Amino acid sequence: MKKILVSDFDNTLYKNTKDLILNINAINSFVEKGNIFIIATGRCYKDISKFTIKYNIPFNYLICNDGATIFDSNGNLIYKKNIPYETGVKIIEYLKLNKLMNKSYIDTGFDYTKDINYDFNGIIIRAFDKEESQILLNNIINNFEGIHGYMSDNWINIIEQSVNKASGIEVLCKMNNYDKNSIYTIGDTVNDIPMIKNYNSACMINSTNDLKENCTKSFNSVREYIEYIEKQ
Repeated sequence: MKKILVSDFDNTLYKNTKDLILNINAINSFVEKGNIFIIATGRCYKDISKFTIKYNIPFNYLICNDGATIFDSNGNLIYKKNIPYETGVKIIEYLKLNKLMNKSYIDTGFDYTKDINYDFNGIIIRAFDKEESQILLNNIINNFEGIHGYMSDNWINIIEQSVNKASGIEVLCKMNNYDKNSIYTIGDTVNDIPMIKNYNSACMINSTNDLKENCTKSFNSVREYIEYIEKQ
């Protein structure tokens, strides 16, 4: 039976160039056997494409912006779920009042901009003091409808309330009639929790504690996880 691997990118598929190349070799073998490989990332399409093009990473789909956009292997947009436009504008106004626009960007679904005339596929804010950043995130979540968010190492990420990496996988399952039991996921941090909880899953050994609490298997690399999957 065909198997589907969905991997987070930063600190999972990609920790450093040497590790990435070794993972790519394993992925090439995996897809040559008729399996499916999908990258699920918080990055926008243009940002992740810098890596897929430079290192010739094979993939069937890119789930970008934590599930708010999905692209096929040719770079065609096949799914998009934006923050309601009026909500996006209000959040930007709130950030201006708090003098945070120099730290903030709109994710259009393809690239980052400060122009409010584009779609609000997401909003990212450069994290500063950890405690103050968490307060800012909580204030945004509590005061604006139709969104949710989380903090990564360097960014506060705001996206439409119904999307996450698991919802992106669900879109592809419906589109391609994938068997849920054939899907394997791996990640390392908080935004990977939805897909870790909903599918066959593993986490990186160096994962955050909140992810480890939702995961029973851990691996040093994606290639190690591929070896495990192929034995199932």
